[in-house]
Amino acid sequence: MLPTLRQLQYLKLLAEHASFSRAADAASVSQPALSAGIQELEKVLGAPVVERTRGAVQLTAVGAEAVSRAEDVLARTEDLVEAARNAGRPLSGRLRLGIIPTVAPFLLPATLPGLKAAYPALRLFIREDLTSRLIAGLKAGQLDCAVIALPYAASGIDHARISDDEILAATPWRPAAIFSRAR
Repeated sequence: MLPTLRQLQYLKLLAEHASFSRAADAASVSQPALSAGIQELEKVLGAPVVERTRGAVQLTAVGAEAVSRAEDVLARTEDLVEAARNAGRPLSGRLRLGIIPTVAPFLLPATLPGLKAAYPALRLFIREDLTSRLIAGLKAGQLDCAVIALPYAASGIDHARISDDEILAATPWRPAAIFSRAR
């Protein structure tokens, strides 16, 4: 037998609120219903997920691990529902974009207005971060795509070149004048 999504949601809310009554309010269910859901989850897992003490709720080691995995399952389930709802509608729904901070100020202001105009149903969430963390976010399913700088070890992800930037040396004096003096 497997845990239900509802049980995983209850556990996640319990971890967030550290209270059965506040978690029940957040889930829009009664406290006894939430408590029963947690008890059923504990039966399925074969271990307690919370320590119930007077006035406080604390996750057990099994509970902490279950919350971590439940968050992933719930996020992927939300992605499934979103993808199904937006099937046949390109660039609609949520898009989680990671971008390195050295590129964001140049690329985003030039690109975002046209993107929004062309795809009004797109909900874009942008995360600026270092390349290593963006790649980790892609692999963990926290990001849908990222703009990074290569070369970088990017095994396990697909990538395509979107730009070749020209880098120039700039100086207030003319190098030719210096070289002609040196002769």
